[in-house]
Amino acid sequence: MKRKNGLYKSKIFKKNFVQIVIVPIVIITILGLFSCIIIEQYVKNEINKNLETMLIQSKNNVELMLGEIDYLYMVFGINKDVTLQIKRILNSMYFSLEDIWQLNIFKNVLNSISYSKPFIHSIYVYFENPEGNFIVTPEGITNFQYFYDKWWFEQYKKHRELIWVERRKIQPYNFTGESIDVLTIYKKIKSAYSNVDEGVIVLNFYYDRIKKLLNLPSSIPEHAMYILDQNGNVLVSNQSDDSNTLSIVLPKKGTDNYLTKRLESKKYNLTFVSVVSKDYLYSIPIRLFKVTLVLLLIFIVIAFAASYYIAKVNYRNIKKIIDTINLATEGKPPKEIKITSNDEYGYIMYNVIRNFIERHYLTTRLQALELLALQAQINPHFLFNTFEHIYLKTLALTGTPNEITKMIENLSAILKYSLSNPKSTIFLRDEIKATQAYIELVKARYKEKFDVFWDYSEDVLEIKVMKLLFQPLIENSIYHGIKPSEKRCGIKIRIKRLKNDSDFLAIWVVDNGIGMSKEKLEEVQSRFSQDFEFSEHIGLLNTNERLKLIYGKNFKLKVWSKLGLGTVVKMELPINFEGGKEND
Repeated sequence: MKRKNGLYKSKIFKKNFVQIVIVPIVIITILGLFSCIIIEQYVKNEINKNLETMLIQSKNNVELMLGEIDYLYMVFGINKDVTLQIKRILNSMYFSLEDIWQLNIFKNVLNSISYSKPFIHSIYVYFENPEGNFIVTPEGITNFQYFYDKWWFEQYKKHRELIWVERRKIQPYNFTGESIDVLTIYKKIKSAYSNVDEGVIVLNFYYDRIKKLLNLPSSIPEHAMYILDQNGNVLVSNQSDDSNTLSIVLPKKGTDNYLTKRLESKKYNLTFVSVVSKDYLYSIPIRLFKVTLVLLLIFIVIAFAASYYIAKVNYRNIKKIIDTINLATEGKPPKEIKITSNDEYGYIMYNVIRNFIERHYLTTRLQALELLALQAQINPHFLFNTFEHIYLKTLALTGTPNEITKMIENLSAILKYSLSNPKSTIFLRDEIKATQAYIELVKARYKEKFDVFWDYSEDVLEIKVMKLLFQPLIENSIYHGIKPSEKRCGIKIRIKRLKNDSDFLAIWVVDNGIGMSKEKLEEVQSRFSQDFEFSEHIGLLNTNERLKLIYGKNFKLKVWSKLGLGTVVKMELPINFEGGKEND
């Protein structure tokens, strides 16, 4: 007998545990995963925006510095008077006083540019000449035979591009062994009459100054930025030379472990690359997932204890009822039991004893079992209470209302609206309010995809319409018309009384999505007259069937659509129908 009682007590415990735990766990788990996905997408979008902004800023800063070559080219490359003087001087073996005077002018111009820009190391101006002469800052005119930097001339001869950038080292003094890192930009000077190279302007920047332009303030840890040349080689990076991010990311243009963003500079044949580890992207969702797991564990422990306590109390009370029934079947009077008015089991016991005395013990047993079945009913407000609990927990974790809490509010409002009111019709103002909550929830996912415009007057808000009238039509527009479209679209909802018949309300739901072909439109229209069955346009068909149930044949539903232009759904609904707007 004790073993049987133990098994019965165990069944009660399991039943209570399942009822208390399973549904909340499923809801919390789904919402937790959904929140993780939403947050991951939000963080990813914010990182992409941040990376794009930083890339644009870095590109503008670097191009502003490299743009000095354009000014030099205008002065020394396309000014005929200047170029002829420089060519004549560079081709001379001996210089006159006028040549020296002209050279001093050119040297002063170049030096003023170099000295006024602390990021410029040196400037070379070269025109083809048999003497190997060229102008350099700050010395003035020099010769390849005596100048320490000769590598640039080899690059000039080798490259066919009009303009290119490279990183190299300059060693001004051989006896020190020290070299200077520079970023060099070359711009060839072409002949005005042919495509022959006449010379080149070389501008050397301090590498460290360029590198500082990539060290922009960033809230993203381990944010790496690179500048690549036309061959994909790294020119400048804000990382150390031994960073492993370079070898992993750049050759493959992004891997599963990194998020990359690229921006081209066509003017200088450069590529700006921003790299962020995906570990940072997933850190916030992982923390949220861990918090969700901790909350689940705490909830399970509390539910376990509560289930055990409820099972123990229920078993004790049910045992009293069963003992009373057994005594009645044996023809013995029930034991004296203390009954309290605020105890549901006491109420049951009172009715059991009274009916066993007045009627028969079998009737009392059936009544007791029926009352026990009533006890197993689920609280209809449990779902809404759970949403409120999740909302408060999310608000406590984030500190302030945010997009997630707003989504939970909208989802809770939609569920409450769908489940709480059993009536089939509702005031138009309430239907619009519920639809707006649904739109806000959908726009959290498709934020930049569509806009919604309402067009109605205040005098229609007191008219009663079918509940959930707009949502399936808007959902149909989004998923079949707007989502496949590549442009930003719009949905317009227009509501007005018909001019020719004020007893009817006209509603238009219009979108400028991809629309439907003529064949598809004919297929959808033909289904309106058939028995309801599943279709990809279930929103239209479901609305049509519900309109039939509520308005009978006293309504109209029409659909117009053209491929590439969009879709129009028009409804004409009676106003003064049973359950509609109340007559004055």
